[in-house]
Amino acid sequence: MAKESYNDLIFQLGDLARDRLPGKPGCPRSMDRVFKAEEAVVASRDQLAAMEQEMNDEDAAFQDFLAHQEEERGGHQAIVTKWKKAVDSVEGKVRGLRKTLTNKRADYRYAQFGLKQMEQKMEDLELITQDAGRLDLARQNLKKNRITQMRLAREIEDLEHQVATALTPFPGQPGAAGILAHKRLLEMEDEQEARKLAHDERMAELDQSIGTQEEAVKASEDYLDQALFLLGEEVYSLRVADAQLAPFYPRLDRAQ
Repeated sequence: MAKESYNDLIFQLGDLARDRLPGKPGCPRSMDRVFKAEEAVVASRDQLAAMEQEMNDEDAAFQDFLAHQEEERGGHQAIVTKWKKAVDSVEGKVRGLRKTLTNKRADYRYAQFGLKQMEQKMEDLELITQDAGRLDLARQNLKKNRITQMRLAREIEDLEHQVATALTPFPGQPGAAGILAHKRLLEMEDEQEARKLAHDERMAELDQSIGTQEEAVKASEDYLDQALFLLGEEVYSLRVADAQLAPFYPRLDRAQ
């Protein structure tokens, strides 16, 4: 018969002692460590579950948004089809504007990302150097970047106004209903793009947070295993009198 593992037996003893000894006279002091470790595991798992639920809720909300958009789109599309000639005449005027607007929005998102990076680098630089010249140059570059972003924002606002104006029919204009329906469809495209970008960004953040939290859960579970092992060692050293624990002692004697 193969020799039993000392470490396995100690862990089993600690695990059983956790159930048998709390509240009893002579309960080992290392039991408190086990209690704290268990609390940490529960808290860590609860936090992970909350993150996973938030991810599920975010995805469900996005799917609901898409479903509502699809439902609304059908009604507007029917009106656009009815007034196709009027819509086509307006679309020819706004197609170029919207292409420029799309490009400017992409530039603005890229500029926002770059600005965040520069701001972080500026904060780091202020911590690691007191070189006035180097700090002043970094601040000037940051200022220029902010001004560039503000100009882009104004350009986007101007383009949005031009598009909105071109898609607003004058009173009594033939096909006005179709033009307004087309305008709403274009607005919905913009809304969907913005919502998808926000959704993808949030899902990526949550996925990263969940990965980090999964590691935290694993670490807390490992610590609980260690606490149970130490409890087992203390119980064995004390040879705590208990009908279910006692059979482990001779087995551990032989396993050493």
